[in-house]
Formats: sequence, structure tokens, C-alpha cells
Amino acid sequence: MGAQTSHDLRSPNTREEAWARLFAPGAINPLEALPAEGQALAYRAAKLILSDHHKYLAAFNLFTAKAREDFEDRDWKQGTADAAGRVQLYREAVHETWGQMLHLFAAEWLSQRGFWMAARRVFLECVFDEYDADVALTYFYSIMRIAFDSQDAPVEYADDGLAERSHVQSPQQVWKDYPAGPEHLCRSVERLLEDCSFRARFEDRARDASLVAARLMEEWRRQAGTGDPHVLEMLRPIFFRDQEAYLAGMLLAPERELPVVFALRHEETGITVDAVLAGKEDMRNILFVSTRSTFHVRTDGYREVLRFLDSMAPERGHPAMCAVFGFTHPARVALNQRVRRHLSETGERFTPAPGRVGMAMIVFSPPSFPYVFKVVRDFSSKQGWMGRGHIMELYRWVHEMNRGRLMLDAWLYRNLHFPRRCFDEEVVQELLRSAPSSVRLDGDTVVLKHVYAQRRVTPLNTFFDQTVDPALRERAIDALGTFIKDLAGMGFFVGDCYGLPSNTGLTHGFNVTLFDFDDLGPIDRYQFKETPPMADERDEFLWNSETDGAWFSVGENDVLVDEWERFLGVPTDLKEYFRQRHGDLFSAAYWENVQRGVREGKLHFVVPYPPERRLVKSV
Repeated sequence: MGAQTSHDLRSPNTREEAWARLFAPGAINPLEALPAEGQALAYRAAKLILSDHHKYLAAFNLFTAKAREDFEDRDWKQGTADAAGRVQLYREAVHETWGQMLHLFAAEWLSQRGFWMAARRVFLECVFDEYDADVALTYFYSIMRIAFDSQDAPVEYADDGLAERSHVQSPQQVWKDYPAGPEHLCRSVERLLEDCSFRARFEDRARDASLVAARLMEEWRRQAGTGDPHVLEMLRPIFFRDQEAYLAGMLLAPERELPVVFALRHEETGITVDAVLAGKEDMRNILFVSTRSTFHVRTDGYREVLRFLDSMAPERGHPAMCAVFGFTHPARVALNQRVRRHLSETGERFTPAPGRVGMAMIVFSPPSFPYVFKVVRDFSSKQGWMGRGHIMELYRWVHEMNRGRLMLDAWLYRNLHFPRRCFDEEVVQELLRSAPSSVRLDGDTVVLKHVYAQRRVTPLNTFFDQTVDPALRERAIDALGTFIKDLAGMGFFVGDCYGLPSNTGLTHGFNVTLFDFDDLGPIDRYQFKETPPMADERDEFLWNSETDGAWFSVGENDVLVDEWERFLGVPTDLKEYFRQRHGDLFSAAYWENVQRGVREGKLHFVVPYPPERRLVKSV
């Protein structure tokens, strides 16, 4: 067996301790405060919400399990559709439940907090011994939050300790140990691949096992030091996303550990291990990131799997791990708890985020917190401004799409309440002045009626202002060109692309990602053109004339790609390098070819790891 690591820890709570924590002896039972009619209705509401939660979770698990079949069949289009269906599932389920609540219960009950607290008591008693009680309670709060949304009343994003201290544990161990000494490792990797039990065959399992074992030993000696690993401890569930399947685990020795992940691809010739990721930096910067779609991981022991993942990449934090696992709403709960602890423990306050002031968003955060918070402005001087509702719809759209490591996810919160002392006064005044539809004061409390949380990244223009190393500057501007091309290949374009470095950020993994979405749209919306030559010199006076302003007309969605080069925002010292690497972006032919591929339904998947992580296989 391997050395004990942080994911081995189990909750010490007994059933009795957990019950006493949720239902403290002597505490008032909110159910008993209602008349007989109200008690009956509270029971009915709790049962309805629980039944709908079970339906939602069954559908979620069905979509999740389907990812394995899509991978085995190489059905990438169906996999894309299934991924989109799963991410939309929660919102659809919650709204369907709320519709039933409106039909079955009078408004006078739905607007009473006492009624909801009574229903919550019934709900907790019903789910208390269920493994997924924490996820179920999140669903309950989502329904309750809609009921109080119009009142701007807080419904706390909490799990009541059910996730971190649940007395219900998975009956099966979620990982398996394999011998990892140099004489055993190759065979252990081959056994691990056999244990996947795919319907499709491996192209050459023995070859891949040998290559993986060699890479693992190389990374162990480079990152963990001298000596040999003793145990390869691998999670049993397989992680699916886009065209890859991932096997995740740890190489262990006493007092040492190395997170490892094998990336599998299914080519026409069979399944292969395409890449090996190793070390916490790879986990943090490449695999478990906020710029990619969620994994599809079918397991009945999700809390144990999450605990394992937290130990693999602790820098990502538990909220991010919940999200990449597919549990976005529990992730919001975890982040809400984390920011409140951060404010209490550090004494920091919400201050303006560094960088250019956004024309669509007010951005603020505790200075050392890894997330920023964003509120949509009610009005803006930005050209083409389409209003707050349009921006919120764009953020929902991005949340539900395949972001392909190109766009940062953003989580919407409703009615978060913070003491005013948690904010710099500059932030409070800007919020009240520019976003009165989303923010109000309630005494000494700031009520954020609609606010987004988004992972913090360094704006690309800030990076260029602060970085003088030529190699790093070239690497970053090359990443910008790659970002533009990958975004186009996936069917998207940033309409106000002038000064793009102000709306993109550089991640720890040196990838460029979009964090403002107000100008994002489908690529087929745009016409890519090159500036036509003037007929002759006599027509030159028409340029900048009061009559036409040019010798040709430019439509709202026309993009002059040769003009774009001047205004893209590439620093002067990098323009020649950028043109060498990505000069094709400045020709209309390039964009027309990309649009043609999108119209024909060509899928574009962004490989999530750099080329040096791939295994070199002889022909």
C-alpha cells in the first residue's frame, strides 16, 4: 500500500454527531411554528423539490456516463452535443421545478421565509442519510433563491457542513494501488490500461506502457529527487473531455508524491496514451483550469474523488475542483465560503482590480484573492452598447459552451450580502453610481443583486507593460495569435478586436484567455475584407471627407483585416515577430477558409497540453 496522503483522510463524524450538528438539541423546529396547513404544504414542497433533484441527478449521471460511449465510438459530434446538454441541465431543471411550485403553492406561502425554513427541515431529514445530500441541498437553495430574488433577500450559499463533514462515505475505495518500483512500473501501467476495460482496442498497449513508465521515472527523478517511487495510486473513475480521456493519480514514496495524469486519445488505429502530465504545476496550469469545459466523470464517490483531486493540485482550490468535476453550483457554495473566510482572516477589503477600467463591468476583489468579482454596468459610453441584459445573456452563453481553454468561466451569484466595511468606499460609490440595478445598500450592508466571480488572470496589456524579457514577450504574443486562430476555428470572433490585449489575460500556463465577452459573437456574423485600392489619385480627396468618410462603404460587421494589424494592440517591438508567426490573420482568404470550415460543421478541438508533454512514438 502507498504512503498516506491527504486524500486518505476520512470525516470523524458519526451519524449522531452529524444529526446533532444539523438539528441541535433544544433548537426551535421551524416546522412546528407553522399552522397545520403550512406544515402539510412544507412537507409537499420538500418532497417535490427532492423528487425533482433525483430526476436531475439521474439525467446528469446519464449524460456523464455517455461520455465513455462517445469516446469508445469516436463520436465527437455526439460528445459535443452531450456536453452542451449536461451543462444546460441544471438551469432547465431548476426552472421546471419553480414552475411547478408556482402552480401548486400560493404566493403568500412562497414569499414566507418561515415556510421555506420548515420545508428545508423536512428536506434535510429526508436526505440526511443519502450520500448526495450536499448536492441535493444545493438544489433546494437554488429553488428558494428564485423565490426571494425579487425581494433582494439573501439565501445563503452554504452546504450546512454536509459536504465537508458528512457521515456518509462511499462504500468503495475510489483509487487502486499498483507497484511502482522500476522493475514493476511498466507492467503496472499496462495493467492499469487493461483495467480501463474499453470496448475499443488499444493501438499498442505494451508500447504505450513502456513509454509511460519511462516518462514517469524521468519526471520522478526530475521533480521528486533521488530514490524510487513505491506505489502508483490511480483513481478508478476515468475523466472524459472533448476528444481525450484522462487517468489521474499519484506516484508515491515515503514523504514524497508526484501527481500524474495520462491523456488518452482514440485514433482510427485504436486508443493510445498521447501524453503524460506530471507535477502540481501541470495539474494547475494545464489540466484543472477554469478555461475549459467540465470533465465527465461517472462515480458514486464524488466527494472522495474531489478530495483526491484537491491533493493533486491544492493551488487550484476546492471551488475550482468542484467546477471542473461538473458540480458548478456546489463550486459556488465553496467559493462563497472561501471568500468570507479570506476577508475575515486577512482583514483585506474589496478594492478595484488592477488594469484598465472596464466599460461594461465594474471589477473588484480582495487584493490577494485568486478570483475577481464583476458587476455589469447599467449604462456605458461604449460604442454599440446593448445593455445590461445583453451582457448577462452573453455570460450565460459562454458558461454553457465549450470554452476550449480560450475563455474564462464566470459564475453568477444572486443577492450576496457583505458588510459595508468589507469594501473600499471607492468601490461602493462606483457600484451605486454605475450599477444601481445590481447593487443597493441596506443599512451597513452591501447587497450585490447580480455579481459574477471569475478566476484572476494578468491582463495581456499589463503583462507587456511590466515584462521586458524578449523571450517571454514573444511567447505571450505568439499565444495571442494562437488564441485568435483557435477561437476562430471554434466558430467565434471578438467583434471589437481592436486593442484585444486589454480584454484577454495570460494564465499561469502561458495561454491567452478571454475574460470580457461583450464583443464575442459567432464568426459567421462578420464579413472579412481587405481595403480596396482607390480608383485613381483624383479620388483621394474623398478620404475623411464629410460626405462619405472613405472611398468605399464599411458595414457594421465588416472587418478590414489589413487595417486590423494597425489597431490590434501588438506592441511595436513585437509586430514583426507576430507577422512572421501569424501574418495569415491579415488576409481575407484565411478568414473565409475558417468560415467555410465552420459552416461545414468541422469540429475544432484545442489540444489541452503542450507538444513537449506528448509521447514520441516510432513509426
